[in-house]
Amino acid sequence: LIDKADFISCSQQSYVSKYDVLAGLKDGGTFLLNTMWDDAALEHNLPAEMKRYLAQHHIRFYTIDAVDIARNLGLGNRTNMIMQSAFFKLADIIPIQDAVKYLKDSIAVTYGKKGDDVVAMNCAAVDQGITGLGRTLWTRLRPRPEKCPTTSGTSWSP
Repeated sequence: LIDKADFISCSQQSYVSKYDVLAGLKDGGTFLLNTMWDDAALEHNLPAEMKRYLAQHHIRFYTIDAVDIARNLGLGNRTNMIMQSAFFKLADIIPIQDAVKYLKDSIAVTYGKKGDDVVAMNCAAVDQGITGLGRTLWTRLRPRPEKCPTTSGTSWSP
């Protein structure tokens, strides 16, 4: 059983406010969020405790809009190949060119009977899962400290 992970991915942006999606992520780990939110929307929508964890634990935070990519490719809401290739790019567990080859070989076997168009769409999904990644700097998401009481009864704020 894994209780400390180097990589965590969240495929539904709504989960960030429903679940502790960062639970068990190691310091300096990587978090990938599938989201349509831009930087301003991330700043607004991510819970403060999540932003704090990202900052305090130096998490490498990446986003991808896999749903938009899939729809533009004609795959509907099927984001699995996009998210898998993004994982292999970020996790760096095997060379990315090998991961791409293995993914595309599996696509040919799995979807070959569905036609060349389906194979081509899924191969494009692999490529765009790599190129569609965006890095969000955790320092930009650092929550502002609350005013802290001091012994003199005054408060401090940056």
